[in-house]
Amino acid sequence: MNCQVKCRQKCQLLGSLEQKIIEVLWNAKNPLKPAEVLMKIEGEYSYTTIMTVLKRMSLKGILKRELNGKVYFYSPLKIKETFVADCLNDLFARLFDCYGQAVVDSFYSSAKEANIKTSLAS
Repeated sequence: MNCQVKCRQKCQLLGSLEQKIIEVLWNAKNPLKPAEVLMKIEGEYSYTTIMTVLKRMSLKGILKRELNGKVYFYSPLKIKETFVADCLNDLFARLFDCYGQAVVDSFYSSAKEANIKTSLAS
């Protein structure tokens, strides 16, 4: 069996800094420049690190990058719900192709356990 469960272009799993950045951008009302992202992000990061990650995320097709004057502004290409749905649909399809019913059984078991934990927390 040749099973490749790597993300395709459609599914862009994010690193921890990428996740922080996109959350900032999803919560923003307008596109942000790197300095604005840096001010809103939690953690100690340099301006150049944020600028580099933003540029790479735009090259991956996750963010829109627009030059305004001498500064680039960034915004997500997809709303959070669409981005997550695309990632999960792609991942689940590939997992199911590779592992079949075991994926369904595992997902059901995990969902059932999560529901029990959620019910206990209420």
